[in-house]
Amino acid sequence: MSLPLRLRDDVRLQVHYCDETPFGSAITGLCDKVIYRTCEPIVQLGREHGTDYLREHSAQLLEQCFSAQALGQMYTRPGVLREDCLYPPADGVRPIALSVASPDLPPRVCRVDASLWHELARWIEAWSSPGRRPQSPKARALWDDLEAAGAFTTQPVIQPRCGEGLTFVGHATVALQSSGTRILFDPFLLPPAYGSPSGYRPWLAAELAPHAVFITHSHPDHYDVGTLLRLGAETPIYVPYVERESLLAVDMCARLRELGFGHVTALHWGQEVQIGPHRVKACPFYGEQPSDREVFHPEARNAGNVYVVDSQGRRVALVADAGRDPTGDCRQLAERECGEVGPVDTVLGGYRAWRLHPVQYLPTSVARYLLFVPPEQWDRRLQVMNDADDLLETAVRWGARRVIPYANGGAPWYWDLGLGPGLNASDSDFDPDLHAIAKACEARRREGKGIPQVVALHPGEQLHFGEGGKEAVRVRVEDHIWPFFDHTALFSFPSVRWDEVQTQDA
Repeated sequence: MSLPLRLRDDVRLQVHYCDETPFGSAITGLCDKVIYRTCEPIVQLGREHGTDYLREHSAQLLEQCFSAQALGQMYTRPGVLREDCLYPPADGVRPIALSVASPDLPPRVCRVDASLWHELARWIEAWSSPGRRPQSPKARALWDDLEAAGAFTTQPVIQPRCGEGLTFVGHATVALQSSGTRILFDPFLLPPAYGSPSGYRPWLAAELAPHAVFITHSHPDHYDVGTLLRLGAETPIYVPYVERESLLAVDMCARLRELGFGHVTALHWGQEVQIGPHRVKACPFYGEQPSDREVFHPEARNAGNVYVVDSQGRRVALVADAGRDPTGDCRQLAERECGEVGPVDTVLGGYRAWRLHPVQYLPTSVARYLLFVPPEQWDRRLQVMNDADDLLETAVRWGARRVIPYANGGAPWYWDLGLGPGLNASDSDFDPDLHAIAKACEARRREGKGIPQVVALHPGEQLHFGEGGKEAVRVRVEDHIWPFFDHTALFSFPSVRWDEVQTQDA
């Protein structure tokens, strides 16, 4: 008799959707492709003449793209998007296929019977443990496709290995563990295609095995269905409340439930949940909207949550890609929460700023943002996320003793997707905000402003909350040695080293 099989830990799954909405949806990114294709001549001009040319002529160039024969078709009148564009019909997007990929095998698309989608998460969870071919004909067909793709193994199940404290997994993925209870934020895990003699590689879902998951917003580097499928159908998942699925926000609660996830909860701003010793509060997510100024259709937002976690007296705030928009400012949120609830110990936040002219949205994954920016802003540089100084100021206003920069890649498997810098000169020239933390610290020193301790973590490193008033930052030397680039050299202030344990007074 053959040995029981289970899904390989290094297999990455991806759900593919059929998008039959009139102008494309945020779920598939078809809307961004339509906008890019319509405006591709502008992008080509940028390639030929440079970014400065685009910025100087953006108003004239975009005016042509918004003609009635082009993007103007998406509006009922200037500044008013068509209802079926702003709110793509929910039933116009449905899952149709599941792809499987691993480091040593080519990607393969597997068929999934239409009636099986509402059970998909449950089957994937069952097949993550050793078992036999299912009896259900429809599930058996998917099993056979996965087996033919080389997705199964007879190897024993990997055990979780997160330690107590805060573990930086990479990009915006962070695990917090207290008294053995793990919660995970924005899980985005990739196959360990980057092997190295030192063993440095991405984390696997089985190594994290969270007791609950929290998502800050629905952009695909924070909300990744393929990763969530590997974390279990019965794992509680908490997502931002979305009043109505729009071009700017996926209704994650509804979309996960249609795949068979059994415990998905949408959190409103101000709501709190208790997960073991962790008390998690959902706070307003400002920023990463189409503009930091007035926009068309302000009622439609990139819906998100900032999370504040209280774990046995340790308080951590995770602000992800937050910044400022006409409805609020992350720095003001920090000041307000500090005054009402008290300070936090640690703030994790992005620092890239994303200072762009609207025309520069075109080749990105949020080209749809351009539809919401009034023409009078086309020649202005917008900033939709915190920059380095904003992040430091957020930490200061929250009364934090330390800040951890994150949500900007962190390892080669993220850089190859365009998440974060590749740590070379061309990246720095393209976006000088990528390496601005040290400069921001120095500028604040000269101005006599407060500076929290900045802790630069590589994927796999932990901020260990020890006993007796001590804290330590350490590395998983056995699995996560950094062989590529010591980016702590970018920081000109006392910080942790990546290859040793540093203990500090709390």
